[in-house]
Amino acid sequence: MIYSEFIQQINQLKTSNPLWFELQADPPGTKADIASVEKQLDVSLPEEYQQFVKLFGGGYFAFTVVYSVAAHSQWNIIRQNQILNLWHTQGFIAFSDNHAGDYYGYMIENGLLSERIYEYDHETEQVNSTKYRNLYAFLMEVGLRQISR
Repeated sequence: MIYSEFIQQINQLKTSNPLWFELQADPPGTKADIASVEKQLDVSLPEEYQQFVKLFGGGYFAFTVVYSVAAHSQWNIIRQNQILNLWHTQGFIAFSDNHAGDYYGYMIENGLLSERIYEYDHETEQVNSTKYRNLYAFLMEVGLRQISR
């Protein structure tokens, strides 16, 4: 899924399910916020994540949470990853969780984060690939409960 398709579907869902988009969220991220996160994590964030936080911020997004680039947020991506502590041990940067102990995120590959979404399973303590090619596919199915076509 590409950005324009994602936004088109979001706009349709906002009309039919407006409450999904009225939950607590952070303000949109700025280029400076993104640059600060990239510097602290020492990686380049995927373009789709950058586009998402610039438009939606972070926090609740319908049925999921997306970590934010806002420095003082409860959902700050730096703070969440410091708590999880997998970016140095497993090369994994989380951007969301399932509220049951598992995390969704990206693998670090040569200083860049993968587009593909991975899941950290807290029971096996392993990072596994998912079926989600990118953040938009993940958000459509997990966050918005729309089955990918």
